[in-house]
Amino acid sequence: MAERGVSSPPPGSAPPPEVAKPGQSSRSYRNSDYPTKLLKSLHDLRKDEHLCDLELYSSLDSPPILANKNIVAAATPYFHAMFTSGLMESEERQYRGPDRMRARQKLVLQGIQFSVLQNLVDFMYTGEMKLDQSCVQEILVAADMIQLKEVVDICSEFLKTELHESNAIGIWRFAEGHNLVALRDFAISFIYNNFCAVAREEEFLELSKTLMCELISSEYLRVDSEYQVFCAAMAWINYDISNRRRFIFDVLKHIRLPLVASKLLESYVNNCNDISLKVALCSVRRDLVSQRGSLVSLYVKPRQCAKKNIYVIGGSRRELGSAWTRSECTYQTVECFDTFTEEWTRVASMEIGRILPGIAIISGRIFVCGGEVDSRILANGEVYEPAEDSWSPIAPMMVPRCEFGLCAVDGFLYAFGGWVGEDIGGSIEMYDPGLNEWRMQGKMQDARFSMGIVTYQGLIYIVGGCTHSRRHMQELVSYNPVTGEWRTLASMLVPRSQMGCVVLDDHLYVLGGTNRHNEVLQSGERYSFLTDKWEDIPPMHHPRASPAVTASNGKIYAVGGDQISEVNFYRARITISAVECFDPLTNEWRESTSLPESRSEAGAVVI
Repeated sequence: MAERGVSSPPPGSAPPPEVAKPGQSSRSYRNSDYPTKLLKSLHDLRKDEHLCDLELYSSLDSPPILANKNIVAAATPYFHAMFTSGLMESEERQYRGPDRMRARQKLVLQGIQFSVLQNLVDFMYTGEMKLDQSCVQEILVAADMIQLKEVVDICSEFLKTELHESNAIGIWRFAEGHNLVALRDFAISFIYNNFCAVAREEEFLELSKTLMCELISSEYLRVDSEYQVFCAAMAWINYDISNRRRFIFDVLKHIRLPLVASKLLESYVNNCNDISLKVALCSVRRDLVSQRGSLVSLYVKPRQCAKKNIYVIGGSRRELGSAWTRSECTYQTVECFDTFTEEWTRVASMEIGRILPGIAIISGRIFVCGGEVDSRILANGEVYEPAEDSWSPIAPMMVPRCEFGLCAVDGFLYAFGGWVGEDIGGSIEMYDPGLNEWRMQGKMQDARFSMGIVTYQGLIYIVGGCTHSRRHMQELVSYNPVTGEWRTLASMLVPRSQMGCVVLDDHLYVLGGTNRHNEVLQSGERYSFLTDKWEDIPPMHHPRASPAVTASNGKIYAVGGDQISEVNFYRARITISAVECFDPLTNEWRESTSLPESRSEAGAVVI
């Protein structure tokens, strides 16, 4: 019989669910609103002057700002160290009142304005801060002093949004002076990216010589031309000409004067009203014209972040109208690609068309030598002045060459090998632009043509190509133009010729070309000068033989080239107009603006 008060379950029914006994299970719950509510309540208690154990003063005679030691100690390492490390140096004079045990602790923070300190304490209780241009710097300095990092970050972000050409230098110097690294870097980047506008402001004109020279010497000025930097420097001198004219040569050594168009420099000199300044500028101009280099450096490179254009020069076009019609031409035209707007424009054409010429840059001028036209191999050359958009002839090479290697080292041109008529060339010759003459420099290890050539840290690197005994080589060698020493390095992963080559960030990139089966390659690889090792990179979107390849603003551009086309069983090499860009940071290729016309066997350089 069942006990009274306890019923038994009917037969066949399910047993009742088990109920956990106290202590057998646990769960965590969190109320996300509670911390905010707690802070608000503490702030209300503080406003009503309840339960406060700390009085903060901005000076000995300022009104008190009430607070709680545990709150301010939790808010900043500064107060945490003060109230937890046993520092007693100021307690006796900061405790006031007849009952020391019940009196609030008094603390004077010298150097912080009352309103600023009030804002900082309010932030510790609310997490809110109201800023404007009149108070932000004082609040930032005080927050930095008491190690209230959150307010430092808020003020820095506010100043970033307020950056303007008129205040960028002031904010940069403020951040530099208070070691605010993120704000400093942001401000200096703004100055570099907007240099021309910043240089017109009074802040720039009032800079010390040291700081002004620090700015104009930077690789990161984003300018359209070096003449803009020259004008900014001269404006700084003219702002206080009586005291600054003596700095003219100290300032000009930071300007890359060989990149300034001679006509612009001449015009500036002619319009200069200060006699002393005019004499100095005339001497600099004579130094440039005479190529003496005693006052300014003659051989310079464009600034790393200056506006850069890609020049695609010469080459050929081969297109199929049908299986039986073919259109061909040799280009003497030059296409210019603006890497910022990604637009093509045509500039002055060469005197003659050239297929597979050698192209190199010295002091912002483009030298084009050799090549082929109408089955004739050329020795002559010409030089392009971008600032004046004009070509002029230079002395011819000693040996006519096409499909050869041309590069510039220390202000001289070096020509290697190539196809020299009915044979493969193995000679090396050097061109002195000051004397406008070529002279023989030596011989290659093996006569070679259709190879890639680049320079890196004073050495010349030659890769791939063809010799008398082997086609589509994979060897990489270096040549020291000073000692004449050759060195064999790690070989490419894929034997190739007719490829494009370029150097970027301590790496040699090799793109496309043809292999031993006469296939046009889509693949690419790169060589580390630091580790002497090769590795694959993602393939291009298009196979390319004889592409024009160059690097600008940290990216690699592959322009045009050849592809194989088959129409009605007719197989032929045709030119393409496609352009693509490789970003080593993302390891990806993207399509860019195509050439106006298909082109291959051209050269490409960046200025």
